Amino acid sequence: MKQMKWWGWGDPDITFDITARPALWAYLVNSTGIENDRGLKVSNANLESIKLSEPVLNNNFLKILKGILKPEQMQYDFYERLIHTYGKSFRDLWRIRNGIVDRSPDIVCYPGTEEQIQAIVAAATQFDVVLIPFGGGSNIAGCLEPRDCQNRMVLSLDMQHMNKVLEVDSYSMTARIQAGVRGPNMEEQLNQHGMTLGHFPDSFEFSSIGGWVATRSAGMQSDKYGKMEDMVIALKMVTPAGTIVTRPVPKCSNGIGINQLCIGSEGIFGVITEVTVQVHHLPARKQFHGWLFPDFESGISAVYEATLQNIAPSMTRLNDAQKTALSFSYKTRGSFMQQLLSRMLLLHLKFVKKFSMDKVCLMLAAFEGDNINTQIKKISAIYKKHGAVPLGTSPGKSFEKSKYDFPYFRDFVMDYGVTADVSETATTWKNLLPLYYHTQKSIQQAIIDTGSKAWCGCHVSHTYKTGASLYFTFAFKQSSAVLNQYLQVKKSAEDAFIKFNSTLSHHHAVGYEHMPWISDDISATGIKAVQGIKTTLDPKNIMNPGKIIPNNFSLTDWGWTGEQECT
Repeated sequence: MKQMKWWGWGDPDITFDITARPALWAYLVNSTGIENDRGLKVSNANLESIKLSEPVLNNNFLKILKGILKPEQMQYDFYERLIHTYGKSFRDLWRIRNGIVDRSPDIVCYPGTEEQIQAIVAAATQFDVVLIPFGGGSNIAGCLEPRDCQNRMVLSLDMQHMNKVLEVDSYSMTARIQAGVRGPNMEEQLNQHGMTLGHFPDSFEFSSIGGWVATRSAGMQSDKYGKMEDMVIALKMVTPAGTIVTRPVPKCSNGIGINQLCIGSEGIFGVITEVTVQVHHLPARKQFHGWLFPDFESGISAVYEATLQNIAPSMTRLNDAQKTALSFSYKTRGSFMQQLLSRMLLLHLKFVKKFSMDKVCLMLAAFEGDNINTQIKKISAIYKKHGAVPLGTSPGKSFEKSKYDFPYFRDFVMDYGVTADVSETATTWKNLLPLYYHTQKSIQQAIIDTGSKAWCGCHVSHTYKTGASLYFTFAFKQSSAVLNQYLQVKKSAEDAFIKFNSTLSHHHAVGYEHMPWISDDISATGIKAVQGIKTTLDPKNIMNPGKIIPNNFSLTDWGWTGEQECT
């Protein structure tokens, strides 16, 4: 399988084409204050400038490894080591583009069976070799970077050869799947049985089911299908203490839930090799619809009411005013008739509906099933009650076409000296708007304090009976102190989450990017519980060390040097 770009997101053969979106460049210049000249690229992506750490090779371990794997399953070359060094967070990409690589894996291995993984883990335990499981490399929380390795050999365990849907039980609606299969390949295999998992995260094209389980991933249609912890009914995980195996049963009362110990473990306990999940029949119909609300508050009220009435769509994505403006600027050039209709709609909104166009909020909703017309009718009535104007299926079709494109745009703006990143959280309905106002203000002020023009938008991405997820996106012109400027802004978001009693991450994991706040989120005693499991299953700390568990991890260790003027 193709690996992603070493310097950015996605397929090496795909670049972001801003010329297809005629309003986007002007919006970017306006929002961030960068120079209005597309020839002024500042990217330093230069493969020749990167120096990797000298490989640490444990010869006793390598001798055993050569008896487990074929030569082609073991890679030592520069490029393989480089692309397995980092994930795809802003910090990861900025460092790699600037040739900053402190520690790389010393070898990359591609196991093909669970038995090979068991043998590798046993040998690594015996000879004190660090193992880092690698799915698709899409993580943005620092889960993949070698840390706390001392002078030990580091092996990146790339799971992509374990890519089969092993069994589909269409009667019980379950599927047994190897952990290394990536989204499109998995869905293709399930679709042959008329089934789908229904899990479509933004990283879908390049992430694996094992990675989804290890990070408690959420897909775009989690309102219908749930997050990964709702989908998994059994799994296998190879640990230094042995292999955990749970049975494929719908529910149980067997004490502490072993599945839940493994889900979200981010590779610190062991290697997830196989997952049994609930699957669903492919929907007979699927439609995406759009609405415009007069403001974010009315949109939240509508989403809340639909959730309480148990008629929420399979996907609810409510953009605030800033994200809505970005969505409008992101549009491709339409036909003359489409442009004319857009102008007529604009006039209708301004002069008939009396909408303030700098406050309007775009709602995108997905509907699936045999009889979606009834659901659309009920949802439309609720949305209309809260002031929404229907836009039909056109915005939904645009979203379907470009829903996996945004990371490519993030890389494009980096070329022009713009930092763009995200922070996401979840909280209760009562707390949702206060959290939104405070976090928005905190992020904007943090950006302004660094001397840059602030852009920050947000959307509601996942809803529950008790609350919802807020997904903040921010962008600004880079100062001379790029990384500290970014960390100052990122810190403002996470501080706001903790202060306003929301979670530090809803679906992006902890890694080490969010580690300074994990004790505040789950309590110091909760950390002791995680550490106790870690010590029992992995007494030599060979499994992805330096993640989740803080162990006196400070903001200085995180990379932040304190608030300062970054102009």
